[in-house]
Amino acid sequence: MMAKKLRPYIEGLAVGCVFISITMLFQIPFYMSLIIGALAAIGGYRNSIKMDKEKVAKQAPKSTDEE
Repeated sequence: MMAKKLRPYIEGLAVGCVFISITMLFQIPFYMSLIIGALAAIGGYRNSIKMDKEKVAKQAPKSTDEE
């Protein structure tokens, strides 16, 4: 149960780290990379929550059809 609550944070952190790494390749200032990474982390967190809700919504109708 705890892992399910941590999952959006971990996915957001992973997305943020990836974006920071990518922006560092383009030799833009470090603070800009951090800002982009933070925004990407927030987006990854929100997307993870949205995907989990959609997954639950898709599974709910299937269980009623089987009955």
